[in-house]
Amino acid sequence: MAMYAYKDAARTVKILARDAQKQDKSNRYYCPNHKCDAHMFIRNIEGVSASYFGAIHSHGHINNCPHGASNRFNPNDYDEDTFEFDNALLALTMPGMSQTKKELPGEHGSGNAKASPPRTIRQIYSMCKAHDCSDTYNGVKIGKMLLDNRSVYMYPKGVFGWRIIEAKCKRPHFYNSIKKEISLIASTAGEEYTFILKFESEKLFKEIKNVIFLNRECFTVVAGQWSSSGTFNVFCTTFLSKKQLAIIN
Repeated sequence: MAMYAYKDAARTVKILARDAQKQDKSNRYYCPNHKCDAHMFIRNIEGVSASYFGAIHSHGHINNCPHGASNRFNPNDYDEDTFEFDNALLALTMPGMSQTKKELPGEHGSGNAKASPPRTIRQIYSMCKAHDCSDTYNGVKIGKMLLDNRSVYMYPKGVFGWRIIEAKCKRPHFYNSIKKEISLIASTAGEEYTFILKFESEKLFKEIKNVIFLNRECFTVVAGQWSSSGTFNVFCTTFLSKKQLAIIN
């Protein structure tokens, strides 16, 4: 699902789902992913105000398109008004009982009447990817929650405070066993940032290192409170819980 799409194949005219009118239901829109030729249409659920763009089965999304089936965010399954980004990320850093799907209504688009805000890193990440980076969710700009290849231009002076970052392993070596550190890198044309995960627990360090190594060709998504490392364009956070990490194929 996507909360925005384009009116033209060149992707020059953007339209947000909330701005699409009922008369637009028969209009075909274009996936934000330039490599994907999915035929997207505005969707509404009867009795629910939130709308979104979805593709038809005969002209669906390409594999692993971030706006396709792999993104399970449905705005009608979550309570936007109670979402507080900083508090949500703070909760992810707190070790404790892992959150299960039973404890997280809306994970599979069940339309739960008692909707809660996005809580897990995957839910928050999917919400951010579904929206345009210049759009907002409960008053907070998407690009100020998630740093990815769309929003990196919003960080000309660096990455500070609570953020989710989408990155990949730094090559050729992404970890330092002596310092218990893992290095990730996010880059786009003309800009490159390094993110260092600092661990207090050797057991957690080894576990996360192995997870990232086995998925080193995938995106690593990390939630944290970032600060300067003292080196230009290098930022660090303390990694305290597995809930801070998601691997995106």
